[in-house]
Amino acid sequence: MNIKGVGIVFNKEIKDLFRDRKTLIIGILIPLLIFPIMFGFMGKGMEKSEKQVTENLKIALVDNGNSSLGEFLKSQKSLNIINSRDMKKDVQDGKIFVGLAIPEDFENSIKEEKTSEISIMYDDTNQSSEMARSIVASLINEVYSKEVVKARLNSRDIDVSILNPLTIKNEIVAKEKGGTGKLVLGMILPMMLVLYAMTGPMAAATDLGAGEKERGTLEPLLSTQTNRMSLLFGKLLAITVMGVIGSVASLIGVFLGFKAGGNMFGGDVALIIPINALIMIGVCTILLTMVFGALELSISIYARSFKEAQTYLSPLTIVGIVAGYGTYMMDVKNISIAVLNIPLVNIVIIIKELISGIYNPLHIGISFGWALIYIAASVLFARYMFSKEKVIFRT
Repeated sequence: MNIKGVGIVFNKEIKDLFRDRKTLIIGILIPLLIFPIMFGFMGKGMEKSEKQVTENLKIALVDNGNSSLGEFLKSQKSLNIINSRDMKKDVQDGKIFVGLAIPEDFENSIKEEKTSEISIMYDDTNQSSEMARSIVASLINEVYSKEVVKARLNSRDIDVSILNPLTIKNEIVAKEKGGTGKLVLGMILPMMLVLYAMTGPMAAATDLGAGEKERGTLEPLLSTQTNRMSLLFGKLLAITVMGVIGSVASLIGVFLGFKAGGNMFGGDVALIIPINALIMIGVCTILLTMVFGALELSISIYARSFKEAQTYLSPLTIVGIVAGYGTYMMDVKNISIAVLNIPLVNIVIIIKELISGIYNPLHIGISFGWALIYIAASVLFARYMFSKEKVIFRT
């Protein structure tokens, strides 16, 4: 392999890739914009829905016994009591969020210190209805019911504090601040990085393999003085660079998306990951990009056309999704060594650990060791495919 030849091929291929608008849009622009747009719409939608419910909580009330509970609910400024002839239908149609039916003997049951049952109708397929049910139930349980219990105890000259034998003081002992944000980041970011380490080089690999076949530029390239291994590594290096740029773009997009999402992520995700953790996460991303870049180039060289290459490469995305979701709710503080030997999963776990502030040399060593093996295997496979005449000239 000629280092100078690799540099010439890399220089040529990277220029071609940056001239290709399609590659730039798919590899850089979309990862940069998709998360701010997606999280922004989600955050705004949740804020709008919450504001709609809290500022205009429409409920219907059937209270034939004119109970104290009915009076209590009517006195709440946050509740908008609406008359309804058919509560069930109005809840289903979204005209009201919640329907509340208080039995006629409710007041007598309360006076006789019996348990009374009230019915709350809501639509569990409607987010606003579910939110309204939670608010109304909280008002009844936390405010009205406690007042009833308090009155019953006072009538017996019993101190109300007997109901609260202890208080709970929450003390956060995390090593660093921003625990909620890091938890959210640890669930979302590793999956996004794996997906973009996989899809980032895909457009470039397709173009530099099957794309060159289609354009008829691969044969003239092979007839130059540069040997095939130099061509292979030059192309692979260009694909890796494009994949890393795509991953960085997706990272920036994720952080911009967190800011655009507002309180959807707990309000404290705008945190700073330590520089050493960022470097390690960057190394993980580069290793993954090299693995998938080599695999995707091999498949692209085998394919007859650009379209055929896209068909072959699409299933790889499923592999990334499985690895990402498989570790989605995994607790990184209780990880088995055996799990660190599973391809892709081990890299995802390391990224989650780094985000959480965990630096385990053994885990990092095992995962990076396997990653280097994957890279070697992928490059050898690409080399094998690139050396076969029947593959190179398969049209």
